[in-house]
Amino acid sequence: MAAQSGKITANDKMAAEAISDAIKALGGEKNLDGIRSLVLTGTEKVFTSDVMMEIEIRILLPDNFLMISKRDVPGFGPSSVYRGVSKSEVRNAAFTGTGKVATAPFTPEDEINRYASMLMGALLKGDAVAPLTLTSVADASNRFSVANAAGVLCEIEFAPGEKYPLLVSYKNVVGRFMMQQTDNSMIGRIGPVSETVDSIMRFNDRAAVDGVMFPMTIVFESRGNVDREIRFEKIQINPKLTITDFDIPQ
Repeated sequence: MAAQSGKITANDKMAAEAISDAIKALGGEKNLDGIRSLVLTGTEKVFTSDVMMEIEIRILLPDNFLMISKRDVPGFGPSSVYRGVSKSEVRNAAFTGTGKVATAPFTPEDEINRYASMLMGALLKGDAVAPLTLTSVADASNRFSVANAAGVLCEIEFAPGEKYPLLVSYKNVVGRFMMQQTDNSMIGRIGPVSETVDSIMRFNDRAAVDGVMFPMTIVFESRGNVDREIRFEKIQINPKLTITDFDIPQ
């Protein structure tokens, strides 16, 4: 969603002031520009199924992302799910017990948009797809549309007092996920029915990490309901990561 430098331009004075205020609130341009890699660990709760997972998110800017989720599945044993974007290529895989769960990949555009939206709300940064421009939304002093050359991608809202990014709202394509039992494994597939829904990421509980104010909680909503919540317990800035750290097991 953003240029490789992570810079965002403004189409009007109000948007320019919002960007400037948010950068200062997040820790300043020097601290934000100094972030090259991140490792975030914590827990994720899926409200629709009441499932709790351990997660690890690896980021190597501008365009490498991997999220690993782990939990125990009753009757099957330990489960590991990998969802990653590397240089705009999306790869997904999952393993449960001794059998393998193969998840059909989401479209690269949607997966990249979710990743870039998370970075926008956390750090006002995105992946290296295209330069971004912020424009004021009519009758809203703290809400702005985010667009590239192809058109509007999402909207971002800043907290009135603290000036942090408060939420990012965007269109998300949701497919019906189905599981099929085989002899020793379960195969997951995206069904033929899909729909575009209004999705929101909310960024809460900001805390200082090496001079940068990170959201320690991210809440995901769609269709007006809370779907899941991520709580970070540890955030590492600029750990040593290479491209091999984003490989997905075969």
